[in-house]
Amino acid sequence: MHLRPFIGGLLLIATLRLPPLHAQTDHPSSTTQVTRAIAVYEWTGDLAHPTAARLLPVSLFINAHLEDAGLYLAQPIPFALQPGTLYLLQRAGQTGVPDRRSLPAGVETIGALNIESAHTNPTTSAPAWAAYGNFLSPTEATAATSTKPPATPPTFPTEAEAGTAPPAPSNHKKKQPKQQAYVTPPTTPILDDPGRPTLQSGPPAASATVPELTTLPPDLHQVAAVSDAANRAPETFAYTWPSRSIRDQTRHTLEALALPQLTHYIAFNHLTPAPTDPSSRPEAAGRSGETPVFAATTTTPTLINPQLLAYTLTDATTPTYILTAELPLTTNGPIYLTLIAQPNASSAELHLTLLSITDATHLDRTPWLRPIDAVDPDATGRASILFELRSQTTRQFALYTLTTAPPQQTLLTTPIE
Repeated sequence: MHLRPFIGGLLLIATLRLPPLHAQTDHPSSTTQVTRAIAVYEWTGDLAHPTAARLLPVSLFINAHLEDAGLYLAQPIPFALQPGTLYLLQRAGQTGVPDRRSLPAGVETIGALNIESAHTNPTTSAPAWAAYGNFLSPTEATAATSTKPPATPPTFPTEAEAGTAPPAPSNHKKKQPKQQAYVTPPTTPILDDPGRPTLQSGPPAASATVPELTTLPPDLHQVAAVSDAANRAPETFAYTWPSRSIRDQTRHTLEALALPQLTHYIAFNHLTPAPTDPSSRPEAAGRSGETPVFAATTTTPTLINPQLLAYTLTDATTPTYILTAELPLTTNGPIYLTLIAQPNASSAELHLTLLSITDATHLDRTPWLRPIDAVDPDATGRASILFELRSQTTRQFALYTLTTAPPQQTLLTTPIE
């Protein structure tokens, strides 16, 4: 495959060929009302006993539209962050074990967050909403969802209709710091209406609230979270590799596709790759123990921390590959690479679908595109890729669908932090 030289940014490539949609997973009919929220749960420390944590809203599918969950009905608190809302933590669309490479057929959850409060942080450069609450163990999360009957919300008000609710008391802002909103469980539910749409509700608070995470620490962990008004059958979008050798061969092929683009990016931006000796850098073998395909010399780029993710976004057999890696520089590095490829429907050839290259000194020009997971934002059984776009001082979350050519960004949140 031939590509034009890539000087940085995001390249969407219209070479995608996928099976027809009738081969996809069953999904709700057009008469089924869907209220579903996607978020990102971030924490430090151990997942079961986090030292600090927060939930950041991403998307809300309601009234057959995808909305920015941090903006929809955001006064006095976003709809998706109301106290008592339960978010299940997921991997590859399934509440399974944390290891992305080997998801079992079981449906055991890795945990959940029961929201107790939500507020904005006015001290950050881009204040945005975040929620906090209790972390539920897998047993507690399973019990919370198994006791909830399937929801059938009858009427879905539009944002304009919901805006006709009585305004907050005039002294509401006086009780809070300037430019900050903070909400704890109210005595009377917000928009108290038995017919209004709801998300999944959690059990009454039993354990202590996890301390609030307010910074962006280097040991940050992230996982996708979902709250749905209905109990739906679990899905998995994780691709099962036929063998370890095929996985390694695929990774080498993707690295080879990335090499000429990285070489051009380095030359165009007058960068100097760092001479790296893999034997002296444990991380050069990657998180799964593979050895980088590029030799460690002063003239050949050396990828470190390579990670290969594989998903089945539309059916059980067609994989989508995501390669992420870093390339150290002598100064002001590293270079960040994100590459997505899919096989041609009629051959084994891989086609680049999306390519993003940036470096630490150009994050404001081109954010670092960091994949979080595959998620189903509208309960159709077809997954999108959830990304974090990290720049120098702010970051955003985005959803990309890869069932079109070129890929489409279906949602981009407001900047945070």
